[in-house]
Amino acid sequence: MGLYDLFGVRDIPRFRDLLKDINRVQKVDKIFFYASYMLPRNNSAKEKELLETEALFYKGVKEISGLYFYKGHRSPTSGKEKGVDVHLALDLVYNAFLKKCNQVVIVTGDADLVYSLEIAKKFGARTHGIFLPTRFALGISYMADKATVLNYLGKFKLSEREMPKKLKILELGGIKKTPHASTRGK
Repeated sequence: MGLYDLFGVRDIPRFRDLLKDINRVQKVDKIFFYASYMLPRNNSAKEKELLETEALFYKGVKEISGLYFYKGHRSPTSGKEKGVDVHLALDLVYNAFLKKCNQVVIVTGDADLVYSLEIAKKFGARTHGIFLPTRFALGISYMADKATVLNYLGKFKLSEREMPKKLKILELGGIKKTPHASTRGK
């Protein structure tokens, strides 16, 4: 939902375009992507558009060569994502423990993942938290060795809380986009 909040349903960038900006900050050579598809709830036109946009976005994610896509699930009663964060945290720690990676770049706004980053660091992995301006996790920004906000549209506002000195804010306008092959914008 971070991209929806930031760009609106009709202007969600393709993942490959977002990845270009991530690679400007920190080169990434292997990608693990964790997500779950929204469940239809009310059959409204807005919901249909959101579901279509999400499906197109995830289709673009899966087109990235060598990417591992973990599809979680949603609770049928609440519609909330289930198991995705746990799977991500365990994979992160597992790969750091087995020395399958020497660095971890995590793009999230979920502060629940702070402990998994802490453990990855104990196993010698360098860590980098990258955030959308609408999904900033202060705890991760402190725990990670590096922290960067991709400040699209100038939406990130510094709070009255003290920010880590290592936090970098990369000012970005919109996002340079390649067109979606979709029916949007008819």
